[in-house]
Amino acid sequence: MDYWIQRYQSSRPSMKMEIIEVDVPCNSKCLESTEFRSLLENETFRSRIEVVDSLVELVREQVRTLKREIQGRMGEFEGDLDSLTFTIYRLVEYGGNTSLGERLTFEGRTIASGSFQDLVNVNKLIERIRTDTDIKSICDEIRYLIEALWEHFEKNMVKIQ
Repeated sequence: MDYWIQRYQSSRPSMKMEIIEVDVPCNSKCLESTEFRSLLENETFRSRIEVVDSLVELVREQVRTLKREIQGRMGEFEGDLDSLTFTIYRLVEYGGNTSLGERLTFEGRTIASGSFQDLVNVNKLIERIRTDTDIKSICDEIRYLIEALWEHFEKNMVKIQ
């Protein structure tokens, strides 16, 4: 078991959080499909990974909340809602700009396509939504939860004996 714990600690397995595409530590479901699945048999490890599972689920719930809130503010949006949610999260937390041309894009993702005027209108909505205090609060909560997840991982998963 020591070999696998050392390998786990050095490789620090992670996964992408759905929609927002941010790296988070692997939860137990993720670990089941890796070389580290045998660690889940260790009771101490298992109890610590349960905290990771809970935090990952909290992040997922906040991402779903963000998506619902964005959808409610967009009305009859005829584009990719996941790409729109990704865009707004990234714009709020990291900054940047959308690209307006034949399509409305952000970091290579197509948010919407259509007439130029439709794309301009969608872009205006994005700008309004990204400055909305409720949306900013949800995005910040997601970021704080991810930071707490990595902090737990560093303190309790990387240093297990």
